[in-house]
Amino acid sequence: MSKPTHNLDPGDFVKTTSATESNLDQLLGNRGLEALSRETLQATGLPGKAYGAAFYEVEQSALFPKPWCAAGVASDLPHPGDMRPVDIAGWPVLLLRDAAGELKAFHNICRHRAMALVTEPCNQKAIVCPWHAWRYGLDGALARTPRIGGDGTHTQKGLNLDKLGLVPIRLACWNDMIFVNLDGKADDFQSHIRPLDELLADYDLTGLRRANSWEIEYPGNWKVAVEGAIEDYHLPIGHPQVALAAVRMNPVLNFANPVFYSNSTRREFARPEDENPAAGGHLGLPTIPFAGDEAERRTFFMNVFPTGMFQMHRHNAVQGLFLPSGPERTRLVFHHYYVGDAADNPDLESERAVVTAQWQKVFEQDIPFVHHVHQNYLVRDAAGIDTRFSEVWEANIHEFQKTVVNVVKQ
Repeated sequence: MSKPTHNLDPGDFVKTTSATESNLDQLLGNRGLEALSRETLQATGLPGKAYGAAFYEVEQSALFPKPWCAAGVASDLPHPGDMRPVDIAGWPVLLLRDAAGELKAFHNICRHRAMALVTEPCNQKAIVCPWHAWRYGLDGALARTPRIGGDGTHTQKGLNLDKLGLVPIRLACWNDMIFVNLDGKADDFQSHIRPLDELLADYDLTGLRRANSWEIEYPGNWKVAVEGAIEDYHLPIGHPQVALAAVRMNPVLNFANPVFYSNSTRREFARPEDENPAAGGHLGLPTIPFAGDEAERRTFFMNVFPTGMFQMHRHNAVQGLFLPSGPERTRLVFHHYYVGDAADNPDLESERAVVTAQWQKVFEQDIPFVHHVHQNYLVRDAAGIDTRFSEVWEANIHEFQKTVVNVVKQ
């Protein structure tokens, strides 16, 4: 079988243009960009146009191809031949595990006439186009072009199979989360992700095992989904069951541009028994090992820019995705993790179910917030209405918004 060579530069897939900054000025306005760049207390948020279709088109070509984007989890691909398609803001990606057990990613585009090669999770010994049956190995190399020269003729003069392998995509893993870099030009992944490793250095995540997964769709732009998820300002109003009986939240905002944007809390309760499961409370589940002072253990909820989601609580963690499904829809995917056998111990099934149900309720409660915020973003510019930030609760959102602009401008 030939090697998966190709005659395309991954950068060819990115619509680069010298007009990016002028496009930003036209879409968002000089005043809006200047106001966003101020200190958090004086800044105003991204203009409403940044959440609409025109700016989403800019993001598709000038944002999502550039960074390391979370695309899935390795535990979804446990066996050689396992394949999963994923859509990253309109970019079709194929994740798979090859015959040697290595994870790989390719553009999910047949080199014949651009058919999507895999449309559902599956396990196959080869990648076969469902339209004309062009066959690729698990290494991406083109192996066969059935009947291309007529019935019974599987070759064609001038067709060089060695140059028509699937186009590979850079891939890296962090814990169970798979990241891809579409344009192939991002910094080395280990250097890129180091600030997040340093933030979580006192927490031992090596023993975490995946238990269950679920997903939900939000009726709003992906940035609305991210921004609502990484602040606790709205918790007592929007999710009172989570903050129930907490006498102090002790919020801390952490961020490292352009790696992650985190909100962490250390909730204090009048009585230990008041700590509820959604706040990381005491269940029959083992705690995630922590090298620091237990009194300083924190809950984290973050965006791993741009498409990753990471939560960590006392007894469980979540690795997930914020996947844009166009300018007005966002698909959120949640994978729950527990320490060791707690992930599948039948005696702890009811405790795991409580954790899942609590978080499903939280994200369902957010649906009307996302919907109404998104709808107002589409008209507030015309009304001359800016948005503002709380320095205590939302400085990470301010940094997230600035990073969106900075990455697009690069």
